[in-house]
This record gives sequence, structure tokens and C-alpha cells, in this order.
Amino acid sequence: MKSRLCTCLLLFSFALFLAFAACSKANRSGTDAETNTDPLVDSPLSGSTTPTLPTNPNLCPNAPSYGDSIIYLQPVNGQYTVNPVNNTGITGTYLSWPEGLSINKNTGVINVSKSETGVRYLVGFVKDGTKDTCISQLILGGITYMDSIYVMEKNDTLAKPVFNANPNAAPACDPSDDTDYPGNNGNGNNKCSFDDDAPGSKANDQKLRVRTLNGYINLKKSLNDGLFGPNVKNGDSKTIKILYALNDNSKKAQQQISVKVIYYDKVSSIPFSLSNEVATKRLTMMDYHIVNGKPRPPLLIIAGLAK
Repeated sequence: MKSRLCTCLLLFSFALFLAFAACSKANRSGTDAETNTDPLVDSPLSGSTTPTLPTNPNLCPNAPSYGDSIIYLQPVNGQYTVNPVNNTGITGTYLSWPEGLSINKNTGVINVSKSETGVRYLVGFVKDGTKDTCISQLILGGITYMDSIYVMEKNDTLAKPVFNANPNAAPACDPSDDTDYPGNNGNGNNKCSFDDDAPGSKANDQKLRVRTLNGYINLKKSLNDGLFGPNVKNGDSKTIKILYALNDNSKKAQQQISVKVIYYDKVSSIPFSLSNEVATKRLTMMDYHIVNGKPRPPLLIIAGLAK
């Protein structure tokens, strides 16, 4: 009888332990879900969907406005910021998509100096007391490079800048060629100037061959000149900063962009997840939509062979 009672007590204690463990696990899972899930941010690269612009802006009058569809960095002392021109006296929360926009969530003030320029953003506002997110589109003027796979075997060797997040915009800079590098006294001109960093810190000093007049990157020459060293192997990568200035509405304010260059011996060696990310970002940019997830740095993938 005593043995049976002990056995029952042990079984009851074990059942209590399992129930406690299950509740603890459920509580932890709930906490993690709340911490990691933002119902307003949905990116196909992370398994979600970015909010879309309203078809009728009049239905959402609190959509943030900054006075123009393109905002340009300016050559000022200190930080250059812009304020929303609407929602005066209205309290709420500001949000933005994708990553890269430095925005004050309470005031909507954008610090352009600390933001990634050359990117298309969505800016949202949720008025206090409501659950409606009013959304508008905003471009920070500047350049980017389209995420791409460059196949050396097909002589696909030049990465070209995209201006103001518009892949079909006409080039803003003068033509250039393979003599236009700092080592050949290339230093841009009055229209555009690329790789403006101090000697020793230039992209070209790291063997990334950026032309100073138009910002073209010769990836084949970069590879041949030793961008990855003498023994390059699949998956080798470098992230390199490029300083530049444009004689447009930014009035030659110094800007910068970092690009990530990755090497593979052939296209079939590129991991599917990586090639799919590149394809998704390209399609999104060509459709004039925002590039979800992390638009920076642009991915420039060098593949030696097509197959």
C-alpha cells in the first residue's frame, strides 16, 4: 500500500512538472512572437508584405508630406534634416520602410545626413487614438547600384549607378572609359565626382575599380587587379564604401554608398537563396516599388562562368 502511494505521488509530481514546462514554453513563445513581429512591416525577403500606397490619398489625409517627392541631401554644417509639412498639432507615431531612413517616430523629422540616400521609402503615420496607418512615398536623392549577377564569360562586367531610385533615369554624369581611375589622375568633373575619399581610403585603393566621372564599376578589372587577393574562392566577399558628389539638387553635397561584392566561379555555384534575393530586389526596383528588407548594401555578384 505504501509503495503504491509513493508511486502515485511520483506520477502526480511528474505530471505537474510537465504542465509547468509546457506553460513556460508557451509563455516564452508568446513573448518571442510579440517581440519579433511587427504587424505593419511585411517583407517577402523575411516572409511578410510591405504596406502599399492608398489608391485614393484623400482617404488618408494624414499621410506624411515633406513638400516634394524627392528630398536631396544639402551641403550644410552639421546634420541636414527635413520636417513634415502637414500633421501640425496632430500627435501620433511615424514609421518607415525599408531600413535606412533615420526618422523620429514622434515628430516625423528625417535626418537625411544619417539616412541611406538613393533609396525609395514608404513613410507612415498612425494618428493617436486610431489604428489607421496613412502612407506616402518618399525618395532620398542619390545613387544606388541594382542588385545583380554579373557573368564574366558573357562580358557582363560593368555595374552602373541608378539615380534617384529610378532604374530608367537618364545618366546624370558624363561618359567615361577604363582610363578614368584615380591612379590615372581621374578625379571626376563639375557634373559628378566618384571615389572622393582621401588617398589610401578610396575604393580604388582596395582594388574596386570605380570610374571617377560616372561611377561605373568595372568588376572584371577589379577581379583581375586583385580585389579578393591571389587565391579567390567561392563566397569571398568585400563591402566597400564609395564617396561621391553630384551637381544636381544636392548641390555637390558629399554622399556615400557601400556595395557588397561577392565572387563565385559560376552561376550554378551561387546559393539559391542569394540568387533569389537578387532577383526579387531587381524586379521590385524595375517596378518602381520599394526594395524590401535591407536595400543596402547593393549586392554585386561576380560569376566567372554562365553554367
